[in-house]
Amino acid sequence: MKKLFILLALFGFLISCSNDDSQTETQEFVPGEVSVGIKSGTDINELFNFINQFDFEVDNVNSLSFTSDLPSDNLQFVLDNLNEKNYTNDGINWFVTGYLHYQTNQIWIFPRLFDMNNIEYQQDWLSSMVELELQDKHNVDLNSGIIRFKVPEGQEIEWENQFESYDIVDWAELNYIADIELHND
Repeated sequence: MKKLFILLALFGFLISCSNDDSQTETQEFVPGEVSVGIKSGTDINELFNFINQFDFEVDNVNSLSFTSDLPSDNLQFVLDNLNEKNYTNDGINWFVTGYLHYQTNQIWIFPRLFDMNNIEYQQDWLSSMVELELQDKHNVDLNSGIIRFKVPEGQEIEWENQFESYDIVDWAELNYIADIELHND
């Protein structure tokens, strides 16, 4: 009887120690998408070089911050200039936004760059940075951009793991679909 009890206790212990990835493995995600967070402090040239290593479409690059050394009265000029470009907005919801910093009065902008696997768009962005006197701004606690890659369907987990092996990458993850329940009070 003592041996049976020890065997059942050992079995219970082993079950409780198992890695419960069943929810992650069965959780639904958007087919063909992997998001990659770039380590803080990475400049835009390095980000573009990373993108160019792969033959994947880039849906967008977001969570970018830049400042401009132009005088503060040029904020609208900078925004108008950047929003005229094909790759800085979707024409509906996403446009380059910005503001004047309340203490320094410096221009800050927050673009979302679409289709940045296009080398011409990359070169145009770099030229715009020179023209508009833009500098990358990094917060040590945040990423230096999040790239949403379009990868072959069925290979999302494989690419998530592969992206994580690059030094420039802080994290990679699938675009999981969440169930949201609205509660009426």
